[in-house]
Amino acid sequence: MWIVAAVAACSSPTPATPATPVAPATPATPLTSSAPSSVPQTEAAPAEIPDVTGKRLTDAEQILAAAGYQSVRAVDATGDGRPVLQKDNWVVESQDPGAGSTAPAQATVVLGVSKPTDGQSTPETADGVIPKVVCQDLQSAQDALRGAGFFLVIAKDGLGQNRVALVDRNWIVVGQSVKPGSRPEPSTVIELTVVKYGEDTGGSGCRS
Repeated sequence: MWIVAAVAACSSPTPATPATPVAPATPATPLTSSAPSSVPQTEAAPAEIPDVTGKRLTDAEQILAAAGYQSVRAVDATGDGRPVLQKDNWVVESQDPGAGSTAPAQATVVLGVSKPTDGQSTPETADGVIPKVVCQDLQSAQDALRGAGFFLVIAKDGLGQNRVALVDRNWIVVGQSVKPGSRPEPSTVIELTVVKYGEDTGGSGCRS
């Protein structure tokens, strides 16, 4: 028994085998490259700007768009700063850049616009005397008549379509039922024949 115990006491345990190190994972190769494209980006060549002076604003914008110019800004050519609401009521007086010049497609074309009635002088008024209001816009004509003491004013559609003039400044007076310079009774009904901008003004000679 002593011999067995001595042998057991002198024997040493077998050392543990060290673990094999695991190699780090190789990162996955990206599917797409982040390198910039070598294909150059080209811009459209500048186009020649067409002449749109004398055109209705709506038509001018369409002509410029067809030439590649989508950015158009309309300003009141009189300098009064009036807002351009009904584009068909305005005519192009000037343009910048000018016709025939070239500019990038993203350039803004500035159009100076005015109304056909802008060339008319303000009607002279005198109490009890009918003023001349032909070729004025309907609002200005009404103001002149009221300033002379005549308040019974009605508008008649010059095209015979029985249209109602809802926005007076969108209509042009092409005829008046009472002769300018006459002195009718203040209760006289005065009929003004009107058409919209761009419509036939008959023999009145008014710009439309």
